[in-house]
Amino acid sequence: MKIRQSVYSLSVIRSFADTTTEKLFLGETLSRKESSKLGTLNPIRAYERLNILNESDEKSLLLLPALYYHKLRGTSKYSIDADSRKSPWRITFQWENAEMKNVELVRIEDTH
Repeated sequence: MKIRQSVYSLSVIRSFADTTTEKLFLGETLSRKESSKLGTLNPIRAYERLNILNESDEKSLLLLPALYYHKLRGTSKYSIDADSRKSPWRITFQWENAEMKNVELVRIEDTH
């Protein structure tokens, strides 16, 4: 528990919206159910992207076009690609005083 607190105190990410994303960020082993929920998502790439987020401010995210950083229309949330531009997985979050909260892996479904 003490290690987790020290990680958070040095990071931009302040909270997670779900335990699967948090476990992935902390490098913990995912259960079978959690792994199957992630389907085609590359967990190593998602882990790398979460760490980039943890060390970034908004300006640095804008300078990395491969992440496809953008504000989600009609909400107070922002998003980056969790794996690649072709992947349906995104990492969503909210900014609060230069820190991120409610970080979460979200699968974007095709509605057509």
